[in-house]
Amino acid sequence: MGPGEGGGGLRTALRVVDADGDAGDDPSLGLLFAGDLLPGWDDEWTLFERERLRQLRLHALESLSARLTSSGRHALALDAALTCVSIEPLRESAHRAVVAVHLAEHNAVEAVSQYGAFRRLVRAELGLEPSARFTAMLPPGAVGGC
Repeated sequence: MGPGEGGGGLRTALRVVDADGDAGDDPSLGLLFAGDLLPGWDDEWTLFERERLRQLRLHALESLSARLTSSGRHALALDAALTCVSIEPLRESAHRAVVAVHLAEHNAVEAVSQYGAFRRLVRAELGLEPSARFTAMLPPGAVGGC
C-alpha cells in the first residue's frame, strides 16, 4: 500500500487530522477504535504500514478528543483520549488529552490523578519525568503529591 491508501480507517484518520470543523458525527469514526492492520502478519511491509497507520490513528484520536472537548462533548472526548492511552500507554500527548478533558470539565482531582499515574509509569519504565508542558497544565502546587 502506498501513502494515502489503506481503506476506510486511513481515510477516516486523515479526515479527522485535517478537519477544520467538528468531525464528531462522522459514522466512520468507529474505524479509529478498531485494531491493528493485519495482526499476526510479520512481513516487512506490514510492519512499516502497521506502524504508520498506528501513528496516524493516535494523532487522529488526539485531534478528535481536542475537537470534542472544544465542543463540550466531554464523554466522547474522554473516550477518544483514553483509547489513545490504551493503544500507547507511554505516549505523553495521549495522557495530556485525557487531562485536558478533565480540566475542561473542572475535574481537577481527576486531572491530577491522571498526571500522577503517567508520572509513575514513565519514571518506572523509562526513568523520565513528564514534560514541563504537561506539568504546566495542572493547577499550581498540584504536582507535589503525585
